[in-house]
Amino acid sequence: MGAFRFSSLHVRRNELQYKNEFTSANQTLSNIEPLLRRGEPLYIATDETRPAFFDCFRATHPRLYRWSDFFDDAGVGHGPLSGLTVPRKLIGCVEQAICAMGRRFFRTGHSTFSGYVSRLRGFVGAPDTNEYPHHKAWSRESATSPQQQPRHTGRMYFIEDPEMWTTTVGPARPKRRRSSDRTGELMAESIDEAGAALHGGATLDSPNHAA
Repeated sequence: MGAFRFSSLHVRRNELQYKNEFTSANQTLSNIEPLLRRGEPLYIATDETRPAFFDCFRATHPRLYRWSDFFDDAGVGHGPLSGLTVPRKLIGCVEQAICAMGRRFFRTGHSTFSGYVSRLRGFVGAPDTNEYPHHKAWSRESATSPQQQPRHTGRMYFIEDPEMWTTTVGPARPKRRRSSDRTGELMAESIDEAGAALHGGATLDSPNHAA
């Protein structure tokens, strides 16, 4: 698909406790369609078990992909990834990386899985790092409105604060002296002074100190 040449979604369906975020596939498509390009390839990370659940997307986005389209075929020796087997415990991590490379990413609102995708997108310099919950109706105008983006508070652990990546990019900042640094220096001085007293004025670093 190519980096930032598709859009991605994470649609949590089964055990998520926030049932107000459950929508039909038709509703999800209607919500996000204004922010998609015509015929744009889509990748959907989901725990939905019904293979045909997202078929309504194919009318306008025929290049619709899920994990099985790449990796299930690879496991039985077919497709461009033939012979590649991803350990079960790493599947979620790989899907997060795939979603992070989308031009736009549509998330499940109360999901830490989606949250970490947002952080990865910041780290890799995605062209759009805004938050777009798929259960919310979007327009081109609302997509660029700061008022439509979540407020970041300590209790919103499922929403990544952009400072996670914006403060790690650019020129190095002067290192602020920590109180613990001075504490360590004082401890070292005390040890050195104790060594001098024990060895007749020779410090632990002195060439006259006998080991």
